Amino acid sequence: MNCFSTIPFKVALVCVTVSILASLFSCSDEATVKTSVIAPEYTGPVVTWILPETWGENPALAGPMAGSFHVKTGEGPQGRIGVMPFRESVSSLEMANMFAREIGYGTLTNETLAPLLEKKTVGTRDFEWIRLEEQRKEETPKTVLLALYRKDSQTWLFPFIGGRDLVDAELENFSLFLESTVLRAGIEPIRALSQPVSPSPAPAPSGPIAPDWSIPSNWTPGQASSMRLASYKVNDGQGNKLDFSVTSFPGDVGGLLANVNRWLGQIGVQPTDDEGLKQFVRPIMIDGLSAQLVEASSADKALYAAILMRDNRSWFFKLSGSKTLAQKEKENFSAFLESVCFHKP
Repeated sequence: MNCFSTIPFKVALVCVTVSILASLFSCSDEATVKTSVIAPEYTGPVVTWILPETWGENPALAGPMAGSFHVKTGEGPQGRIGVMPFRESVSSLEMANMFAREIGYGTLTNETLAPLLEKKTVGTRDFEWIRLEEQRKEETPKTVLLALYRKDSQTWLFPFIGGRDLVDAELENFSLFLESTVLRAGIEPIRALSQPVSPSPAPAPSGPIAPDWSIPSNWTPGQASSMRLASYKVNDGQGNKLDFSVTSFPGDVGGLLANVNRWLGQIGVQPTDDEGLKQFVRPIMIDGLSAQLVEASSADKALYAAILMRDNRSWFFKLSGSKTLAQKEKENFSAFLESVCFHKP
């Protein structure tokens, strides 16, 4: 399968967790096109887009982000725009609550979300459009604008987080960005969630309930975000640092191979295939449930991560950063996993 474009603009192409830039520079009648080829066996979601000239690319991707951007301003990069493909038809309420936490909006319900959700046609597609504004009285309150597009039982989420004035000023660019996207659902069969038959509809979940765990004494709180249920830092005082995060998303978020390859790329290791997974992954148990432990390292970086599927959700526990410090903290990471305890229904 080829992912390419021949239009004379800068185009960013992503196939789930593989981020590829195709830059088109044309000052004449003949455009110079640089393209990249995706392996033909790839079967996951495909996302391509045209980036506005005033937007820049963020090199680091978190969680299931397929693309991450900022607005270029005179004061430097501002705001965060993302592309998040999901292989399941995720709840609008759950997505809204995931980002509402970041701006202290409070937990939304179906009733409180209803007046904030509208249908908006952008180009030829219909999006769900959700806008939340920071409740604290700030001079420039933070705004969360979510655009959700659904197709073939899959969901693409485009979040835009920034100051209210910035979001308002970039609405046209945001709409043009959404209109430019080419979205292809994964080829693999999609497992739709059957809805229970009942006299009245069951309320949609407001978000994941985090388990209990014990944090090592030398781990300190890290920077919170909409996608992290927990965030910690480890620093040995000699310049070696580690980042630890707990995240949870609906469905399998691309599957084991896609998630492992995304993490390998973050530490400078070449992607692997199904057969090569064996050198990075082994089974473990977390709170009595089967999970996968991922271990990988490059010359100077390492990661330890655990993936747990529970109640049709992916749970990720990931420690990454300095290889030297990671090796020292491996025992603490294992102890953390052993301490994880989910609340039983």
